Amino acid sequence: MISAERRATPISEPPHFEVAEECVVFALCAQTYAVAADRLLSCLSLPRLTALDDTPPYLMGAFDLRGVLAPVVSPAVLGGAPLQPAASSDLLIVLEAEGDPLALHADTLLGIEPLCAQPWERRSVSAGTLQIRLSGGRAQFIDPSLIALVADPQGLSDHGSAAQSADERLLDFERELDASALALLERRAERYRSLARVVRGRRRWGEVSA
Repeated sequence: MISAERRATPISEPPHFEVAEECVVFALCAQTYAVAADRLLSCLSLPRLTALDDTPPYLMGAFDLRGVLAPVVSPAVLGGAPLQPAASSDLLIVLEAEGDPLALHADTLLGIEPLCAQPWERRSVSAGTLQIRLSGGRAQFIDPSLIALVADPQGLSDHGSAAQSADERLLDFERELDASALALLERRAERYRSLARVVRGRRRWGEVSA
């Protein structure tokens, strides 16, 4: 856990970003990420995912979280880096985004760190991310409310990775898992489904029935 005395210094913030006093800090393949602490709903072991059509390349799939279909985003792909395949020990950082859950793929939860009370230098940042400086170095700050969950048709024509199908994307995400690891993820998914109540509602990425 990161000490409360260690502080994070903001580097940049577009006008539409919601600034948080505290950040939940996590990592994926040695890259450090941060999200607003007041957005955190839970931290879960990675379950087996279901592919979702017509979604952007950083959305790996979704799972049933207590009756609500929760999309799972790769922060690596979101920030323009290569996809980081799943491991059975990986985590999901589950956040509130516009009233619905959204999960970020992680391999390590590092703790909570406060932001310094300094002005942000405003500049454009794409894909709902920006740079902040933590006491131990830089991190990518992610605002889940700015992550688009529906594929951009222009992006589908311009970028080969975006044209990959949802099933192919999920297969790439799970490619390093063997049968026993996939079975473990499936048992986790069933555990989350067993808590579910039937919910039907319109999400930003389409009509779903959990």
